[in-house]
Amino acid sequence: MEMVTATPGGCRRKGAGDALIHLRDVTGPAHRALEGGLGLLNEHLELDEYTAVLARFYGFWTGWQPQISDLLHNEALLTPRRRLHLLAADLAALGVSERELAALPKCPLTVLRDAAEALGSLYVMEGSTLGGRLIRENVQRCLGSVAFSGCSYFTSYGTATNTMWRSFLVVLDAAPSADQPRIGYGAVATFERLGWWLTRTTP
Repeated sequence: MEMVTATPGGCRRKGAGDALIHLRDVTGPAHRALEGGLGLLNEHLELDEYTAVLARFYGFWTGWQPQISDLLHNEALLTPRRRLHLLAADLAALGVSERELAALPKCPLTVLRDAAEALGSLYVMEGSTLGGRLIRENVQRCLGSVAFSGCSYFTSYGTATNTMWRSFLVVLDAAPSADQPRIGYGAVATFERLGWWLTRTTP
């Protein structure tokens, strides 16, 4: 790992990987709480449970995707990472009509104030792609063909998953070290809002 060095203008930047380590540290409790509450790896996963989780993700992404676009202003980064349409396609494959899709409850937006906090929020959603293969394997074991017709969200990048993650880390590592507290705030706030939204018992 690189030593801390000075950059033009007197701004100091940590070496590659430090931003990721910081985010893992500050988001650990919220991340573990969310993972434990979804049930997507349960050995007896039912179709209605899986559909309900997808519907909640759709309700989150409906507001989150345009919010992040408005804050980051980086189409090269965001265009291949938009996944709302994949959730819509998966839900349609599971029998959710367009009318039902439009009526799904929407998650209140996480309070994000700037590009640094939006980058932390994006870290949460990009990191979620890394477990997609395991989710698909469990969906296939429990629900059969649903893994092929209604699981595009969790396998959105396919064989490019690791490449997409590494390219995101390049952007994360390029952020000034002074932004790390706000990046961390955005990640924690997103984990907490997503955890509340995905695991609450009311519609």
